[in-house]
Amino acid sequence: MRIDNFALTMFQACPAKYKLRIIDGWTSRRKSAALGFGGAFHHGIAEWYRYGSMQKMLVGVREAWPDGMPVDDYRTLAKCCEVLMAYVKKYPAETFQVVQGPSGPLIEVSFTLDTGLYLSCFNCGSLDKSAPTRPVCYHCGIPKEVLEYGGIFDGLVEFSGAVYVIEHKTTSQLGAYYFDQFRPNNQVTGYTWGGGLLSGKHVGGALINAVGVYKSSAPKFERQVTVRSQVEIAEWLQSVYATCEQIQQCKRTGIWHLQTIACTMYGKCEFHQVHVLPHQNQRINLLEQEYVVSLWDYEGRDE
Repeated sequence: MRIDNFALTMFQACPAKYKLRIIDGWTSRRKSAALGFGGAFHHGIAEWYRYGSMQKMLVGVREAWPDGMPVDDYRTLAKCCEVLMAYVKKYPAETFQVVQGPSGPLIEVSFTLDTGLYLSCFNCGSLDKSAPTRPVCYHCGIPKEVLEYGGIFDGLVEFSGAVYVIEHKTTSQLGAYYFDQFRPNNQVTGYTWGGGLLSGKHVGGALINAVGVYKSSAPKFERQVTVRSQVEIAEWLQSVYATCEQIQQCKRTGIWHLQTIACTMYGKCEFHQVHVLPHQNQRINLLEQEYVVSLWDYEGRDE
């Protein structure tokens, strides 16, 4: 099984949503302005750190700007370019250095790595929890499924004698408590683990590079380091394994239950209008009308 932060946290929030998005591949036809803006911003800032060229940065944003962005939203292409130029003005010279890999700077690095763990046997249903590192089922002798974790982190940087993953975050909620969400955090811990294995270096955590984007005021820029110990990484890996065991159980039984607390928390779930329909044929008809099939590919770009 391959898992990334997007799929992992989606299942933890609601298995029924995971089934529709990750297993069946359904996604809304209407794209979020925030996600489209964030994706283009990420591409532009990657070009900046890859080449140090404002021209390449702005060209990169224009090339990555998605079709079908809402025309009435303030997060426009011009706004994105404006924020990036303000960012370069804010940080004309960096205190960190981008770590170099065999093929150049480690910017926007996609990865899929073996965790060294094996899921319970799908054939006989044996949990075999005593030996998650055993590749073959103790009961029926059939090879078990390896657990792989992956994603794409924004970069790997070094400063003050330590190496960190750098994660760029665009937000409209850059306040006093913004950075609290990154510890604990599946994505940051997973990228710290993956960055260490890929680079062969000890990665101490992540530098969260936050960019506040607002309709009527100037952008804000703040940074903060969040650290990870080896104990925290080991606990995270155990949590990933436990969640993936639950996914396996759902696959075995065919039951993907609704986690109803997530249906309307912080706004309605994107599949709320589907799940409130009483009959399966109604749900299928709505999916075909309002959604499209686009299988999740985390190595393409982490949401």
